[in-house]
Amino acid sequence: MSTQNVIPPVPVAHPPTGALPVANGLAVPIAATVVPAAQNGSPIPVATAIPVASAPVPAVVAPSAQPVIAVPVAAVPVATASVSPAPIPAPQPVAAAPAAVSAAPASMGPAPSADPAPAAKPQSAPQKSAGTRPRAVITLAPRLGQKKQDWKTLSTVFFISAGLHSLALLACTFIVFSNPQLIEEIFTEVTDNKEINDEPIVEQSMDQPADVKEPPPDDVSSSNVSDMVFEKGPADLNINDLPAAQVKVEGDVPGLADIKFDNAASGRMSTAAKSALVRSMGGNSASEAAVAYGMRWLSKHQMADGGWSFQHDDHPDCKGQCSQPGSLKGGRTGATGLTLLAFLGGGHTHQHGEYQKEVKGGVEFLLKNGQPTPTGFDLCPTVVSNEKMYIQGLCTIALSELAALTKDDRVKKHASAAVNFIVAGQNPKSGGWRYNPYPATDSGDTSVVGWQVMALKSAKNAKIPFPNGTFKGAETYLNAAQAAGGSQYAYDLSGDKRVGTPTMTAAGLLCRMYLGWDRKNKALQEGVKYLAATKPAPNNMYYNYYATQVMHHWGGDEWTAWNGVMRDQLIRSQKTAKDGHMQGSWDLADVHGGVGGRLYMSCLSIMTLEVYYRHLPIYRREGLKVEF
Repeated sequence: MSTQNVIPPVPVAHPPTGALPVANGLAVPIAATVVPAAQNGSPIPVATAIPVASAPVPAVVAPSAQPVIAVPVAAVPVATASVSPAPIPAPQPVAAAPAAVSAAPASMGPAPSADPAPAAKPQSAPQKSAGTRPRAVITLAPRLGQKKQDWKTLSTVFFISAGLHSLALLACTFIVFSNPQLIEEIFTEVTDNKEINDEPIVEQSMDQPADVKEPPPDDVSSSNVSDMVFEKGPADLNINDLPAAQVKVEGDVPGLADIKFDNAASGRMSTAAKSALVRSMGGNSASEAAVAYGMRWLSKHQMADGGWSFQHDDHPDCKGQCSQPGSLKGGRTGATGLTLLAFLGGGHTHQHGEYQKEVKGGVEFLLKNGQPTPTGFDLCPTVVSNEKMYIQGLCTIALSELAALTKDDRVKKHASAAVNFIVAGQNPKSGGWRYNPYPATDSGDTSVVGWQVMALKSAKNAKIPFPNGTFKGAETYLNAAQAAGGSQYAYDLSGDKRVGTPTMTAAGLLCRMYLGWDRKNKALQEGVKYLAATKPAPNNMYYNYYATQVMHHWGGDEWTAWNGVMRDQLIRSQKTAKDGHMQGSWDLADVHGGVGGRLYMSCLSIMTLEVYYRHLPIYRREGLKVEF
């Protein structure tokens, strides 16, 4: 039995719907493909199966298990619409169309054409090995170059890339937030020695304190306190007063650090402690920059013998470049002691810090120029005016602080002798001190008393002994000098009625704090309110220096408001690079400052900006908590 040649059916992705024609009792699928005619180019429908005459159709025409692959044919347009089946014509030989591609099994090779005319060469699809499932692909439109995309690979690459970028971002975030210094540099605008054109300060000659009439306090408008944001970090700091001044870190619990100080001045000796205290007490990078510039100016005006002079323009490198020298001819130990206090306030000693050489030279100058006496070590043996006990007090503070910070026995020995000189110079009746030691002195004045009480408090911190009656005598004097129930203080004990002034009130209240008044004391509370209402003065640095210490020890909202004005006022008024050799110093702005000049003004300004760590707050010293 023979079969007639047929064109194998062209498989399509979507077969047409409708009734299927039957050939010899066998249903044969009809393809919807339309191909151009071989002769005139008009499309004619071509059946994918031809009825076979008098012969059954072999069962292998379209096996169901055979994979079907749609192969695009170049230059042959293919209609995707369904075509209704045409009537089956009589059997006739059909020329092979270019689009006809065999999809029959291997046992059914392509049938030879019955038309003697040459037929177009058909394109053949790549052969797949039997039993191999072809890889699923997506064929893009021909205009895209028929590129094949592996979406599984693309999605894998995408997720890996996103994961790596996320890890890098997390790493950067961890680095930034684990370093508080970076937060500060990023989110804090640092006004480094900001240049502002202030009105020039007219230099004023200094009258002696007994003759000074304090001007009424100027109305200084307060400014908003800068918002400082700092990240917390893990650490418990245990700061001691050993020479190494090491910071011991205990535990890893993040949050507030409990800082325990064995020495009221030891906070300045550790970089970590200073940084924490600056942040928590209201300082900032600009205030610390101002302190650094100020110290550099002081170091440039140290004399060859190791000391300093209120007539700073005598320095060979200065040669008058810096204006406003002090009028006091002499007082070299006083200028040296005041400058040492500025260096010591920043934690610089002859054993520690950036200015060890300068501090060592200054200390040696004091020890060489002081004079031993039967009553103690006289740190101002040569007197020009009324400066003796002022200088004795501030130089004793310097030696006592240095002894506390370094445990230098030689320094402590001389500091102890200087304390004895102060004790011997106290008036036993009034309990006060004046320009010269008793018995040449009178009942005393609050300004001189303030320096002696601070010197004795520094000695106590350095564990230098002195009679307990000395503090009791100071209390006797303050009781006599007080006004307004102890909330204000007069300059001296002259006259029947005491009238308080801002400067003497600040000095008197600081002494009261050192001598034991606590925050519950009504007079102290009223005194703090008085200073807060008076505000920092633009032309009285002596008052600002004392009052800043009072407000710092007091703390609270009063300190926050005060500090915002005082700190920014000093930062703005400091000399900058455009001022040449004067950079880092301050113009004279004090009715009492003519004697000390630019050196005096600069030292007090530096010490005021060091208040955050120079002395720990009296009422917050125990269990002090500082945010990192």
